[in-house]
Amino acid sequence: MLIFLLIMMGYSIIKVFFANLKRGGILLITVVVGSLYMFSIVRGYTDGFIQWCKQVVGICLTAFLQSVILIAGLGVMRENVLLGIGIILAASEIPRITGQFGLDTSTKANLMSTIYAAQSAVTITRTIAGAMK
Repeated sequence: MLIFLLIMMGYSIIKVFFANLKRGGILLITVVVGSLYMFSIVRGYTDGFIQWCKQVVGICLTAFLQSVILIAGLGVMRENVLLGIGIILAASEIPRITGQFGLDTSTKANLMSTIYAAQSAVTITRTIAGAMK
């Protein structure tokens, strides 16, 4: 039984650790690409920007909650092993739960939205450059 519990605990810790590493990379790319959505706001297209905000909040909240629940599970482990293992295993369900509340934690790429945001940025930059001449 002890070996089974150690395997479950190790699996959960490794899964959360690598999920947070993946989320860090996704967040970095999302923040960089998100600056393109700022140009769309000027033209009145706020859908892409709002979805981008939801994704950033979802990724940050998921990473934070997973880490907190994992540490809480490890803290409870001293007094009640079974409860600690349950809490640790629950940490891997946080992305699914945040998805149920409308926060996007996936990496779905909307190519047309990105192309439109880039075209808006180029158009606004050309307009500003033309006005400065």
